[in-house]
Formats: sequence, structure tokens, C-alpha cells
Amino acid sequence: MKVVTPKEMVIMDRHAITAGTPSVLLMERAGHACAEIIKEDLDDDAQVIILCGPGNNGGDGLVIGRSLIEDGYTVHLFLTVAATMLSEDSLIALKRLEEKNIPIRTLQDESDLEDLSLMLKRATEVIDAIFGTGLVEKEIPQHYHRIFDLINQCEKKIIAIDIPSGLRGDIGLTLGNGIFADKTIVIQNYKTGCLLNDGPDYTGDTVLIDIGIDENSIPNEKYYTQESDLKFPQKRKKNTHKYDYGSVVVIAGSKGMSGAGILSIEGALKSGGGLVTCYVPQDIYIPVVARAPAEALIKTYDCNITADDIKHDRKKVILIGPGIGRAKNYSFILEHLLEGSLPVVIDADGIHHLTVVGDALKESKTPVVITPHFAEFSQLIDVPREDILRDPIGYGQRFATEYQVVVVLKGYRTMVFGTNGEIWFNSTGNPGMATGGSGDVLAGMIAGIAGQNVNLFEAARAGVFYHGKAGDYYASRFGQSTLTAHSIIESLKYVLK
Repeated sequence: MKVVTPKEMVIMDRHAITAGTPSVLLMERAGHACAEIIKEDLDDDAQVIILCGPGNNGGDGLVIGRSLIEDGYTVHLFLTVAATMLSEDSLIALKRLEEKNIPIRTLQDESDLEDLSLMLKRATEVIDAIFGTGLVEKEIPQHYHRIFDLINQCEKKIIAIDIPSGLRGDIGLTLGNGIFADKTIVIQNYKTGCLLNDGPDYTGDTVLIDIGIDENSIPNEKYYTQESDLKFPQKRKKNTHKYDYGSVVVIAGSKGMSGAGILSIEGALKSGGGLVTCYVPQDIYIPVVARAPAEALIKTYDCNITADDIKHDRKKVILIGPGIGRAKNYSFILEHLLEGSLPVVIDADGIHHLTVVGDALKESKTPVVITPHFAEFSQLIDVPREDILRDPIGYGQRFATEYQVVVVLKGYRTMVFGTNGEIWFNSTGNPGMATGGSGDVLAGMIAGIAGQNVNLFEAARAGVFYHGKAGDYYASRFGQSTLTAHSIIESLKYVLK
């Protein structure tokens, strides 16, 4: 399933129209499909308010209103502008309402807003069809801020059409204000703004509808991960041994952060890694041995360790970074790993130390995946975090292709960037996973999967997906607030079977 920008969606619409589907028919399909979704939750005595803006999103709202009224529901339709300001297709939708003598109000002055406020108190559902995905960086008239505030304060179920009004469809940031929807009915394809930044908080639950537009009509390498897209896990052959499933080496931990390495070990083991060896500093060796899984091998190292020092571990992939801290200089180790040929996963403080050896990364032929969150990525590329938030796709894509590394840019909808420009938005996970150690588990999982003869890009996508799915499994049974890194580890056995 592909993810599109608003501009890409416009081009896809044009292709569909050129191929013989009139634009007004696309609007009719969208409106009726949305109405079917809305009706699933309506009672016979429902009071539905639909707010329609000037563009085609408002036209969708007008079609929804006509469809619900024809099915016997009580609907109150409002235009946020004069009818003369509607788009061409929206005018056609309005005419079809007028032909059926369906009344529609216009919100033009303060008294109209007061009437809306009173009607919102009696409403059961509010449909937001004010603005679509095409909002750009410009000021929204104050008139709309008042409407947004009334809707957000009404405490009724709010359903947005395609995207909540006020939210930019490209980067998921609001233009000073926006409608918080309980559900968003997304038309045809997820828009990038639904998945980035504030998008998930404003969209609420999402439902996707298909109106017959071909997502392959334009070049686009942005995808929304589904389990069927993944090539892991695979059925194991009978005639195998532990080294067939990866010897993973983890370089992790420091004084005060001994647990990071242990969580990475467990992530690697629980995702199917055949053997895990963890190198830790001498001063935390005893506490790590005491707490580490019995299946793991624990060894010690100092900052002069090289790839040659661990050559006898029959390793298939190396993970460096969880909990190593910033007090010591790890650039020496990183340079040696980047000069090798084995896949390397660089996480947490390993990304901090990577800033020192950026040239070595650029020259390296070693398969590499890095797993930064936005603050770590900001430090790595020396770009303010706020700038990255305004163009996360661009910055992630440029770094991945320029340095030829897989980038796992962590967030609520984590993005995995491939070296060829491909981008995958993760579809699993929940806010309860924003907890200490969750990233260490993920790094261990990616390394553990990569050790099973899975290339790093595939391992990163699978690791991110099943990490989130394990978190969702726990949250669905026990809630988000008690979720810990160990909850994710323990839930993997249910989602990877």
C-alpha cells in the first residue's frame, strides 16, 4: 500500500480523469463510501452535523449529507463560505441537494456561529469536510479558528474526511489550529501528513476507502507497511544448527547503563538469533553476567577493541551503541567495523560517536543500518530538529542515498529509508512504547533478524514492524501505561509464531 503527498494525489486524480472517470464521479464515489463507513456507528436517532468547506473536500461532505439523508438519517449541513465560492464539482453536489429540497445553512457571521454552537450541543456526530489535504503554509482566516474551537469543544464524535481540517497534508503540522478527529476516513491512499509529526494525534483512528484510483499511475516509492510485505519470519529447515540463524555480536553498556546491552541481547534472541555474544566494559561485567539470559555469551572489552578481536565469534552481524555512553571515544571501534564487510547496526550512543567518523561511513562498503530518533538524527546531520520536522522525508531520503545506509528514523510512525530512495512507514506501535529500553530491544531485533540471512533493509522493516506489533499485543490486553521494554520482549513469542 502506497503513501502519497497531496501533490501526488492530485496527479493520480488527473490520471484517473484522463482515463475516463469524471471528477464529479470520483467525488460521488468518495462521498457514498464515506457515508457507508459513517453509518456503521449511527443510531436511528442520530443527529449529524456536516461542515463543508469551499474545495472538493467540502463537496465530499455534501455528497455524504445527501447519502445519509436519503437513508433516513437526520443531517444538518453547513457551508463555511458562500455558495459562489465553491469549487466546480462542489457546486454540482450542491445543486443535487437543492434538487431534493435539502436545506443547507451558511456560516457567514457571528450569529451563524452561535446557531452552530447550539446545534452542536444536540448533535451526536460531527463530520469535518472543511479543508482537504492541500493546505500549505499560509494563515487560516480567524473565522475558521472559531469553527475549529467550537468543534473541538463540543465533546461529540468527530469524523474527518481525508484529513482533519487545519492539518497540512504534506508534513502533518497544523497552521496554528486544527480539528482533533476521533476518526479519519482516508480517501484512496494515506497522505504523508496523516502519518508525520502531529498527524496521528489529529487523525485519531483511520479507515481507508478505495474509490478506484490507480496508485501505480505515478512513480512513487513510499509505502505503508503491511505484514504481507515482509519476508520474515521464514520457515526453518530441519537440517540446521544455531549458526544458520546468526551469530550476533553486541557491543553495549557502560557504568549506569548495564541494562541496555541485556535488552539488546534479549531482542536478538527472541527474534530468532541463533547465538548472541555481548561485549561489555570490564567494570560492568559482573552485574551484566548476573542479569543476562543464560543463552548469551558475555565478554569484556576496552575502547581499543577492533574487528579482529572478535573474529573468532563466527559473527554474522554486529550491533554497537546501546548504553555505551559518550564519555569514551568509540570512533576507533566504529572505523574498524566500517572497514569490514559484515553488516553493522548502529544505535543510540553509537550514532553520537558516528558523527566523528562521517567520512569513514561515506567511504564504507559495509552494509549499515542506523536507528536514530529525531534528536539523534539532528545531531548526526547537523541540522536543527525543527527543520527536520518540516521535511523528514527529504532529510532521511537524502542521507540514506548519499551514505548508502539504511536509516530507521524512529517515531510514532517510524520511517525506514532504503539506499535506493524507498521509504516505508511503519503501521504498528503505540505511545506506550515511548519507554526506556524500547529502542535497545528494537536494535537487538534488527541485528537478530539480519543474522538469519536477511538483508539489512528487510531486517529493519521486519524488526520495526514486529517490535510495534509486540507493543500493540501487550497494550491491547493490559493498556499502554504499564508497557515496558520487557513487555515487548515477552510479547514477541505471540506475534512471531
